[in-house]
Amino acid sequence: MVKGLKVTVLLMLFMALVSLGCSGDGVELSSSDINNEYNLISDDSCEGCSGQLDSTAARQISEALTEAGAEDARIALNVRVTVPMSENPKSSGDCDLWATIIRPAGDKKLPTILIAAPYRRELCVLTGIGLVSRGYNVMAVDIRGTGTSSGEWASFDLVEQYDIRYVVDRYIPARTWSDGTVGMFGMSYLAIIQVLTAGLVDLDPKTGEPKHLKAIFPIVPMSDAYRDIVAHGGNLDLAFIPMWLGMVDMLAILPPTILLGVNGELTPAIIDEAADVWLEHWNYVPETVGMIMDIDHMKDGYFYDAKSPMIYWPQKPVGGWGFPEGDNYTISSKLPVFTVGGWFDIFTRGTLNNYQYGFSKHATSDKKMLIGEYYHMSGSAAMGINSTFSGALPGRWFDWKIKGKDDPFMEEFPVILYVMGENKWRAEKSWPLPASRVSTKALYLTKFAPSAISGDWYTEDEDGEFADNNFSLSTAKNVAGDNPVLVHKPIVFDPNMNLNGANSRSAVRWGAGANAMVSDMYKFYLNNNIDEKQWYDDERTDEKKCLTFTTEPLSGDMEIVGPVTLKFWAKTEFGTELEQAGVEFTAAVLKKKFGVESNLLIDVMKSRDVQWVSELTDVFPDGHARNVSSGWLAASHRQYDPTGLVGTYVDENGEETAQHALDPDYVPFDPFYDRPDKNPLLINEGDLYQYCIELWPTCNVFKKGHRVRVSISASDFPHLLPFMQPSTNTIVIDDKHEARIDFSTANKNDENDTWEWVGETKDMDKYLMSGGSIGCGTSADAAVYGRSGRNMPAEMVSFAVFMLFPLGLIMLTRKLRRRAC
Repeated sequence: MVKGLKVTVLLMLFMALVSLGCSGDGVELSSSDINNEYNLISDDSCEGCSGQLDSTAARQISEALTEAGAEDARIALNVRVTVPMSENPKSSGDCDLWATIIRPAGDKKLPTILIAAPYRRELCVLTGIGLVSRGYNVMAVDIRGTGTSSGEWASFDLVEQYDIRYVVDRYIPARTWSDGTVGMFGMSYLAIIQVLTAGLVDLDPKTGEPKHLKAIFPIVPMSDAYRDIVAHGGNLDLAFIPMWLGMVDMLAILPPTILLGVNGELTPAIIDEAADVWLEHWNYVPETVGMIMDIDHMKDGYFYDAKSPMIYWPQKPVGGWGFPEGDNYTISSKLPVFTVGGWFDIFTRGTLNNYQYGFSKHATSDKKMLIGEYYHMSGSAAMGINSTFSGALPGRWFDWKIKGKDDPFMEEFPVILYVMGENKWRAEKSWPLPASRVSTKALYLTKFAPSAISGDWYTEDEDGEFADNNFSLSTAKNVAGDNPVLVHKPIVFDPNMNLNGANSRSAVRWGAGANAMVSDMYKFYLNNNIDEKQWYDDERTDEKKCLTFTTEPLSGDMEIVGPVTLKFWAKTEFGTELEQAGVEFTAAVLKKKFGVESNLLIDVMKSRDVQWVSELTDVFPDGHARNVSSGWLAASHRQYDPTGLVGTYVDENGEETAQHALDPDYVPFDPFYDRPDKNPLLINEGDLYQYCIELWPTCNVFKKGHRVRVSISASDFPHLLPFMQPSTNTIVIDDKHEARIDFSTANKNDENDTWEWVGETKDMDKYLMSGGSIGCGTSADAAVYGRSGRNMPAEMVSFAVFMLFPLGLIMLTRKLRRRAC
């Protein structure tokens, strides 16, 4: 059976070779061909080996190098990096990682920039092409269990972290072409593994500096695997996680790159090894699905802690993490970090928390951060800041921090934020903004309607369709009126699909921004903002099924910056016995359809729980409602009092019920507060509970005449796995039970002292590459680092590689949205 399967795999590999345009026995290139086409070299163990196969991958890399001004660079397409078990305490044996290495011409020992990726090294190495012409070796390695590398993919786990530590501290420094120093670069997964590796690398016992890892450049990284990726407020992510796991699996089961030859030749042994690796990857696909289907993975715990960069922060949770890596290792405060994020990224929380907590001991010279109006995809490309992907900006960072070039920048203002509403970038002293820059404010949810907006179908509501949805948000408390009631009738009971989210920015955000790519290109590259014309930029179609609370028109501009909290009290009544029976019947049908006795997702969907979702929107004078932040909380993951203290609530009819306040030790946005996520607790029907929804950080100026709106709903589909249980949820607002949002507003005091404007996105390259402020530095500096003709090809190559992933997802997300609508 195994032999037959292997024969089948070999046949499939042969077909894959044909599709790649490769012959089975290899074609050697003459020295003249090599010199004219590309300089292809072998690993150090075989410097004299003959030319590589005439491979598509090698040719693409060569062409990119030529365009980037590094036509004499040398390529080692397939380099085996064996990680001994003795160097990886989490590995059950030696593991062969495979790498592609590009080196500038000459024999000079140089710094090496490492790109560790699960997305095929032959693609990801192209994102570092621009650094080769700047005098860096660039090495891309397939992470364990992906690409050509052997083993099982562990998705950020400790075994993976130790692998990459070995590459940084042992493998690269021992190469003849290495000067012993290493930097790391990359986005998303490629960024996360940088921060994880940074926590484990060898340190100089005298200085505390990493011995070899001298700087990193993580773009859109996360910090907390459970709360940033898997579950938001305890609600399971349904949009991004399956899409991402599917993409990694799809790339993992493509033919291994070693089929293009190793050390200049393709042998039967190499073909057998490729077949074994490919079969291993195929067989492991069900395991990746199990990462989110295992009952033990529904709650936060060690499985996710070990994958989270926050375990290496200098601050540890009370009692520690409970395992050696988390308790005994910390990211060195002497490791320079330049990070990039986005207000609509899936990792907004993680990027900002890494900066605030993970790099809290760093000197300002050694930590920099950019946060743009980005989704995950546009943020991964740092759209509009062309110096990022050309290699110019990371090159300048590495020149300063690795090579020791005297070229400091962003020294006075190490943080640059995109201010939505003003639509400009602003430089700041720190994140969070210092106390002198902000004031705290609150707005109260009421039980009466706001004034109508002229020409707005939602607030004018001529037919009274939304009378039970539309309430006021006020600077003063007002408890008059009937309590707002949120009714949740999921798809199984409502042919119109009474689920929120599909017509919201949420659907785009948690699809990584695929559907916004065209609009983002217009905005960031053509300076033409067409966002207002996009379906996801106006929340009203989604909000009409929610409870909304809206202020009167603002008398002046108001900038909300940072995270926002929504606190309120609510009691829940679940469906009738008939509806309960309907839920059980539907679950049984689904289990039978999928042929399983137990299905974790279905069991979660039928639980007696409530999915609280809140959106903060900027309402324009014409009623257009633009989402600027969101937050989520499953009722079972509320911040409950661990002592079990229960009070008494007496309603307007004199009826008594149990009352449950928040945990008195709970502090909003504390990244270490995880008791409810590790020990969720279902609510009792009819009891009154206090909730606090944490809305993720934002930076938006609500202009004069605009309104602030906060909404509450009971679903965010397809972002989150919905609860099928029908529920009627009453928001209780009275003298003893207030409902409010709390936030910080920024002032405009001390401009050019505590902050300064940078300008529009088109000004960012000049600002970043010419000294740190507009007008500083010389035009020659800007030409060297900015949009010079030499840099543009590298930018385009890197962007083209980056776009391979989203283009295939756009059609899929559009199909899902059409179904949801």
